[in-house]
Amino acid sequence: MTRVERETVQRTASVRSYAGHSVHAAPGVHEYAVTLVQAALPQGGRVLEVGAGCGALALRLRDAGFDVVPTDLEPPHDWITRLDLDHPELTEETRGPFDIVVCVETLEHVENPRQVLRSIRSMLRVGDRLLVSTPNVTHPHSLLKTVLRGAPVFFGPGHYYQPGHITLLPDWMLTEHVRQAGFDQLEVRTAGSMEYHGLRRLAHRVELALLRLVGLRAHPADGEGVCVFVTAVAV
Repeated sequence: MTRVERETVQRTASVRSYAGHSVHAAPGVHEYAVTLVQAALPQGGRVLEVGAGCGALALRLRDAGFDVVPTDLEPPHDWITRLDLDHPELTEETRGPFDIVVCVETLEHVENPRQVLRSIRSMLRVGDRLLVSTPNVTHPHSLLKTVLRGAPVFFGPGHYYQPGHITLLPDWMLTEHVRQAGFDQLEVRTAGSMEYHGLRRLAHRVELALLRLVGLRAHPADGEGVCVFVTAVAV
């Protein structure tokens, strides 16, 4: 087997899925997002998902009992609606009302996250909710990567083009963007884990232990905390 063939097999083996749809977020991110939506809407409700990708999170939310309208700039399926929040042209389906907008692991892909957040706010009523997440560039593992190679985890020359991570949003900046877009009652949490295997996974565990030893602790709500989640209420 050639090196290219081995790398292809490794990539294929590492792809996770839900109901047959690929999951491109870090392990635990979609599960934790559902937990936060359930906490925000314990009686259920209508959800607009921005940046649905392959639709795995939308299906997971539907299975949890929510009425979900998944959207994406380039929908891969006909049951996902096209929505460009840089220049929103709302349809009957995307006009709402919605009880919550979910935008998970999407803002790092857009050129102007503040504009996207303002567009999201325009689609919500006062009191409706927002859930956004993005890679946690202040996680100790990410900080170490930045020192060693000049870019945090999930960012760098390779990630710039594929999968297209072009905007770094540390938690303080993300919360300010959310606040300035017209939201209040912000809560910040971290969740998600790295997807390493074999010796690399062992090395990662040793690294985290050493980081904790020197006082760099992540204190995640779930998993390792490699992604930051912000929930907020529209005002």
